[in-house]
Amino acid sequence: MGNGISEAIKLAGVVGAGGAGFPTHVKADSRVDTVIANGSECEPLLHSDQALMLEYPKEIIAGLEQMMQATGATRGILALKGKYKEQVAAFRTLLPAHPDVTIVELGNFYPSGDEQSMVYECTGRIVPEGGIPLNVGVVVDNVETLYNVFQAMKGIPVTDRTVTLIGEVRIPGIYRFPIGTTVAEAVRIAGGTSVPNVAVIDGGPMMGRITFGLDGVIRKTTSGLIVLPADHPFVIRRTLPVNMELLRTVSMCCQCRECTDLCPRYQLGHDLEPHKVMRAVITRSQEPPYQITQAHICCLCGICETIACPLGLSPRNVFAMVRKELAAKGVKNPHHRKPEQVRTSHAFTKIPKERALARTGLTPYDGHPPYRGQVAGIRHVELLLSQHIGAPAKPTVREGDFVNRGDRVAVPPDGALSAAIHASISGRVAAVAGDRIVIEG
Repeated sequence: MGNGISEAIKLAGVVGAGGAGFPTHVKADSRVDTVIANGSECEPLLHSDQALMLEYPKEIIAGLEQMMQATGATRGILALKGKYKEQVAAFRTLLPAHPDVTIVELGNFYPSGDEQSMVYECTGRIVPEGGIPLNVGVVVDNVETLYNVFQAMKGIPVTDRTVTLIGEVRIPGIYRFPIGTTVAEAVRIAGGTSVPNVAVIDGGPMMGRITFGLDGVIRKTTSGLIVLPADHPFVIRRTLPVNMELLRTVSMCCQCRECTDLCPRYQLGHDLEPHKVMRAVITRSQEPPYQITQAHICCLCGICETIACPLGLSPRNVFAMVRKELAAKGVKNPHHRKPEQVRTSHAFTKIPKERALARTGLTPYDGHPPYRGQVAGIRHVELLLSQHIGAPAKPTVREGDFVNRGDRVAVPPDGALSAAIHASISGRVAAVAGDRIVIEG
């Protein structure tokens, strides 16, 4: 039965909606004892998952139980913050019908939604360095992913995405957009921008990607669109050129080790000490090699950059550069130790979400935008062929073809880790070129 569930998920093109985009059918093919529904939504300013949990709690629990059945898990956990009172209450009313599912209420800290942090908070297990929850018998799926699993079992593919659209827009809200909707069109629907020159964060402020202008498109992994003035200090800091980042690191890093002491991976017991990686970069030393290669096991959460460093340096960005250099040299991750326990300071170094938000300087954009539901009338979408971890999907349509909403327009290449793509609106294929399929309604 598990293989049938996995096949339905694969046909529907379900991927991790929390940001990574890992094809969910691969998780459904694994064998674990626990499946965790990630409803933490720990990124500041985002409210998409909270809205979805209120709108579709039955569907999310059903998706969780489908993943449990597929993987053979005997325990399901709904992991969400205790402060989400309405969502917790909505799920609790359903639990009597689901005796194998429990709720774990998490604290309001960042990054509670990180898979490895969540596994420890919910089960007490520590994922090995460079590992994934599967290594300790756990699957973690975002709540929107589980909603999509429920839909997949009804033969409905992934065509829409819940998006928090806030910032310098006139009608902020939580919208359900067809995947492939352009950022420009999404912002137009939200009333347009209230400043002339903008930058957009795709995702949350701590880990999202920043682009200037409105040229992007909504992907399966787009949880938020945060529209900011292009000259906002947060934008300027996050988009500092790498060469400037290196110059500042070499001239300013004082080895205070604040980045290490607040690093969530270090606190889980991993041998990741960001200040030592910074030292290796500063001294241009490859010895001992384990220091520079620690960059491989950084989760890029941004705590070091936004909160820890008193000088405003960005170990995260430096590590991203180091990773590219190591990959170019063929140096793979040598860190695979499994800690037996967390650091003694673990419980005292969790970053309150409000503190994380305050340090970004984006508190004025905080609030609870209303859920505005499904957006209709989109007549132009651009479906990226790579919206997931792995190989880009392979187009199955040609320019001029007519497609209906839900039709499969791209499939995983043979033998490759990938995910199918489906038409999110009905219309004609206007282009199949480069990295996308364009459909005109």
